[in-house]
Amino acid sequence: MADKIVPNWRDQYVVLKPEHHDLLDTNAAHFEFRGGLSKEEAEHKAYQHYLKDHAVKSAAFHYLGARAAIAANHREAAQKHGFAYTMAMKHLGHGPLDTPPKEVLEQIKNLDSSPYQFKNHEADHFFQGSPEDKPKTERERTMELIENLRAIGKSKKV
Repeated sequence: MADKIVPNWRDQYVVLKPEHHDLLDTNAAHFEFRGGLSKEEAEHKAYQHYLKDHAVKSAAFHYLGARAAIAANHREAAQKHGFAYTMAMKHLGHGPLDTPPKEVLEQIKNLDSSPYQFKNHEADHFFQGSPEDKPKTERERTMELIENLRAIGKSKKV
């Protein structure tokens, strides 16, 4: 299996995707021209912000993953999520047992994907109920009750 080629920004900084180069270029230019930093300092600062943003996203993802794995009693998955969460929190300057920082908690609310998602089992189609087995809504139960009461009322009049 071939190693995954990791794209570098400025032939120096490792990034996740080549599409991130534009964001880093924009941020570096901002720090250089608006912040008065040298080009090298601006690039370094832009990259540090890039790493921090991804550390926050990683911490949020693994925080949720660890909680879900613990709830599901998946010890190995919980340990893996916990280790990754610890690394992200250390990068952010926090301990893994500290309350997650505000930025991590905000990111949890904005996560695009959850570490755990529902997946059907291959045998589920054997047990799918017919439409009659589907639970009735409140409105359907009320209408059924009204019909039953009308039928009772008609039978008493006769």
